[in-house]
Amino acid sequence: MTIQETIDQIYQDYEKREFEKVMSALPDNFRFHWPASPSVSKYSGHYSSKQQLLEQLELLAEDFTFNSYSATNILIDGNKAAAEVALNLTSNETGETFDATLAHFWRFENGIPVKLVEYMDSALINRHAA
Repeated sequence: MTIQETIDQIYQDYEKREFEKVMSALPDNFRFHWPASPSVSKYSGHYSSKQQLLEQLELLAEDFTFNSYSATNILIDGNKAAAEVALNLTSNETGETFDATLAHFWRFENGIPVKLVEYMDSALINRHAA
């Protein structure tokens, strides 16, 4: 599979909430980084395994219902990829629905995704979190 095909498949599987398929595309030592201060956002930190990533995704699922998730503007440059991700979420605490945008930056080695850095509007997310 090419990097473009891999990234497209990961986003399609994530959009369908098929996490087992997403996780099967990642190596065990997959690194994930939410660059925000833990004092500002509980959704922050460096994670060095796909198990830790899965635990963080479960934390998000406790706080939010994902109504839609769509990656757009996917750009590939050598062993790197970037994507804009549009979300529509509902806060499980307040019932309020809102839109958010994420920026994803991927790194691949030998065609395999090994790292993802995700930027989000942490103030917006925290305002709606439980």
